[in-house]
Amino acid sequence: MKIKINQTGDIIKIGIEGNLESTTLKPFNDKVASIPSFDKDVEIDLALVDYIDSSGIRTLLTLKKKLQEINKNLTIVNCSENVKRILQLSSLQGIL
Repeated sequence: MKIKINQTGDIIKIGIEGNLESTTLKPFNDKVASIPSFDKDVEIDLALVDYIDSSGIRTLLTLKKKLQEINKNLTIVNCSENVKRILQLSSLQGIL
């Protein structure tokens, strides 16, 4: 899994390449934890993610909740068709 983080203007942009699943969450969580402070909204680009499992969804929901507690937003952009379908089947497309 490759993770790129860019902080520009009022947003922290996180790009992920690879699957977001239980076996790959540690690098993602480590990278997110390395962000000095969440004083900006966060945008996660999932264009290069082919698969997300329940652990990946839980991680995104936990990040969303953490950001909401400090009045910041999490936006998911550019979902691949596979990820979009998984989120729709989980009834989470409106939440994430």
